[in-house]
Amino acid sequence: MNTMTTSKWCKGVIIAAALVSTPLAVADPSPGTAGMKTALAKAAQGPEQLRWYVWRTRAIYALNFNEVMELYEASKTASAQSAAQVALAGNQ
Repeated sequence: MNTMTTSKWCKGVIIAAALVSTPLAVADPSPGTAGMKTALAKAAQGPEQLRWYVWRTRAIYALNFNEVMELYEASKTASAQSAAQVALAGNQ
């Protein structure tokens, strides 16, 4: 083997090793997906119902209990603020 071929082969091995060792990027589920919609509905029923749903569907949706609860709380807060703004606008 000549030096040029050996050099290309080594570069290929280094790139392949880097790709194999790189963790896969996992995107968070979108709030519009069926799994997330159901998870948010379960969060509205209470933390135990959500915890059970996340555990039961972990292999399907890969949801995180804390992330779902944060999203639920944020949407609940946004909804309350929106309702307050509508009420203020109605009083003017």
